[in-house]
Amino acid sequence: MRTRVLFVALSVALLGLVAWAAFKDSTGRTYITIQEQYLKDYPSSDFNVEVQQLFPSFPDATIDADTYRVERCISCHVPDIGTIGPVEAAKRLSQDFFKYEPNAKQIAKEYGLTGIHPAYVTATGSNYPPSMSYAAYGADSFRPYTYTPYTAPGAPLAKPVTVEQPGPLPAFLDPSTDYGTAAGPATPATGELGIDQIGCIVCHNGNRLGLDETDAHQNLIVNPEYSFTEGAQLYYQNCARCHGGQGEGGAGPPLNNQDRLGYFNEDYYYRCIEYGFTDFEHYGSIMPNWGGIASDYNAAQNPPGPGAVINTSPVLSQTQINILIQFIRQWENYNTLP
Repeated sequence: MRTRVLFVALSVALLGLVAWAAFKDSTGRTYITIQEQYLKDYPSSDFNVEVQQLFPSFPDATIDADTYRVERCISCHVPDIGTIGPVEAAKRLSQDFFKYEPNAKQIAKEYGLTGIHPAYVTATGSNYPPSMSYAAYGADSFRPYTYTPYTAPGAPLAKPVTVEQPGPLPAFLDPSTDYGTAAGPATPATGELGIDQIGCIVCHNGNRLGLDETDAHQNLIVNPEYSFTEGAQLYYQNCARCHGGQGEGGAGPPLNNQDRLGYFNEDYYYRCIEYGFTDFEHYGSIMPNWGGIASDYNAAQNPPGPGAVINTSPVLSQTQINILIQFIRQWENYNTLP
């Protein structure tokens, strides 16, 4: 009798779990509504909304010809990218952003969006087809920046240091790369890579497996070119003196550490930069409060560390802080992401 009761109870529990999983699966596919609208906007598109499209397909995204770094970005953005090609896909990405994003104009102004999305990564870039230049933004392109390292109170001033900051595009997107083959002689250089091959995450970061808009867009780098150039200016002007020319750390903790960057999200970094030592997570540190003073900060109970810079008014705007964070997150290694 007890065995029968236990069997019935376990069966009910199993059915309940299956029903819950089915409910979550059906309610979690918000991208289907977006795809249906996409079909209305582009009636000539040919894809099945019930089938998850897979990409990217550049060599470092595959093992034995099987895609293993699958992205779900395509679920909402140009799901037929495999048939329409990178040029048309880039055009639709831009026009749909300005059509459906309520704050499109404000975001474009804050993050330097031009309304033209790159279709390729090429050696030197071009206006048509719109292409991102590996020579300008690749891992082999080094831009010099000069900063003066932090010195403790009373210590001699440090001499200025010049560092070479590599671009945000990883080396495996270099159009001149010869990937070779496992079965025979080396293949020719890969040449230009389209966004249908590259995907989104390698440039925009974010959550490659997010199923809803909030998860998918968390920690998203809006405009990689802009956040790299503008973010670098902000970093070397305000941050490098404590965190190092390559984010290796110094008076402040390292920012190029994959474990730290992978664990903390942009909300954490934003609080760090905006409130500095006035935030409970950084009491007693020398981290400046670049954006303001935390509402619950008590200077008498939690004074800053020796030599801390105390800003009584904002030095960086909210947008500047966000761009700075996105620059820092470009130190993340694509290969370490799931």
